[in-house]
Amino acid sequence: MKQRFFSILFNIDGIELLEKDLGRRFSKPEFAQYGLWQRIKYLKRNVQYLTLVYYRLAFACKRKLLKKFFLSQYQKYSIKTGIEFLLPSLGGGLIMPHWGRIILNAKSIGENLYVFHNVTIGNDYASGVPEIGRNVFIGVNSTILGDIKIGDNVVIGACSFVDFDIPSNSMVVGNPAKVIKTIDDEYIKRMIGY
Repeated sequence: MKQRFFSILFNIDGIELLEKDLGRRFSKPEFAQYGLWQRIKYLKRNVQYLTLVYYRLAFACKRKLLKKFFLSQYQKYSIKTGIEFLLPSLGGGLIMPHWGRIILNAKSIGENLYVFHNVTIGNDYASGVPEIGRNVFIGVNSTILGDIKIGDNVVIGACSFVDFDIPSNSMVVGNPAKVIKTIDDEYIKRMIGY
């Protein structure tokens, strides 16, 4: 019954993406004891996640009036937080531990992106926008520009400037960025602790 009600209002795939986002955020060990009200309070205090919630609801919603409401809320929080989602495909499991200017302008971004504040992913005004794989960690103050491909399981260190393809299972750092080592599939999970 509940799923049928939601399927009248929302595209179920869009709701599943939101569930992955919040599920991954609240899988952090310190949130293990959080009940529903504590999670709601957390979302109200951490407005970067309200921006994400309204973005997901706006693009999952099937009803025009409700869609307009969610879109207006997304725009309101986008202005407040400086977070913009300008892409056709954003995988679930997005983590933004801090809010501040974050621009995600890409062809697509896979599941489990972990992105810090003051990150720009976007157009280089010549070739286009990036395509980013799954399980990618992007450190604070990093910039990723152009029609490039970032593979799966990639760590981009803080203050890095990336304008070239990055193979899967790589760690890159610097301005300009350089691949400094190969990492395994579980490296990011071990690094962030969940």
